[in-house]
Amino acid sequence: MFNFRNTDNKPIFGTLKLDLEAAVLEFCGTFLFLLLGLGGIQAAATSNQAVLRAAAATANNESGGTAINTVASIEQLTFIAASMGLSLLVSAWLFYRVTGGIFNPAVSTALLLVGAIGPVRWALCCAAQLIGAIAASGVLLALLPGPLAVNTSPGPGVNTAQAVFIEMFLTASVRHSSCLYLHV
Repeated sequence: MFNFRNTDNKPIFGTLKLDLEAAVLEFCGTFLFLLLGLGGIQAAATSNQAVLRAAAATANNESGGTAINTVASIEQLTFIAASMGLSLLVSAWLFYRVTGGIFNPAVSTALLLVGAIGPVRWALCCAAQLIGAIAASGVLLALLPGPLAVNTSPGPGVNTAQAVFIEMFLTASVRHSSCLYLHV
């Protein structure tokens, strides 16, 4: 049975100062991670829109047709993957010694369930991660032209059940790699 004590067998608020420090740094890390990663996605989307406009103008001038490929090129997809990967690398490298570089409430929950973090740190970190994600999105929305080019809906041809299982397996792999990294 869960006795509301952290892994050091101290009272629940015994490490509140350290937990608050970890939460502030989780906010900063999540903010930096998503600012850089989502900024890369937005840059690729803006580049793709410019290419599509140029292709449409060329198609309209030459043949009168408008059939063009609206899918991002492999270079743009590689740029998006690299921007997310490198932003996670930089953020985790900067913050892992204090917070573990979690940046994901699902991973925080897994670490709570296996006893690696206490309930107070879990609650503070999850709140900080969510607020950091909202703040990074808000900053990008304010700084960049047009709407953000990211969404949380499944892609074309993917139904809700498939999306749930894809998310479940990807989250499990992130959680597993995080716990292996932290030796839990």
